[in-house]
Amino acid sequence: MSHVPRPAPRFVPTLTEVVDPATLGRLISKTQVDEVQTVVDLVLRQMEPVFERRLEEEFNQLVRATVANQWADLRARLQDEMVMFVQQAVADALAEQSRQQVTK
Repeated sequence: MSHVPRPAPRFVPTLTEVVDPATLGRLISKTQVDEVQTVVDLVLRQMEPVFERRLEEEFNQLVRATVANQWADLRARLQDEMVMFVQQAVADALAEQSRQQVTK
């Protein structure tokens, strides 16, 4: 059994149509607005724990990333300083050893 595609409808509504706010007042009564606000408030209250959990997860991820970057920078800086101090200590030790051999 083959399926023959139907042609697309000539008019497809889009979300880009402009709604005139002045016409909304005539379409929605005060009771409807109150009912809508009640539902919106209920949904927002139900979503609050999910929102807070997601916000905390994003915050923790941001903090971990920031600390990781700072830690990497600090590690590199301390590594460079340690290499510099060891090089200086070795150079000083070799210079001291050379001086001691010359005075013998």
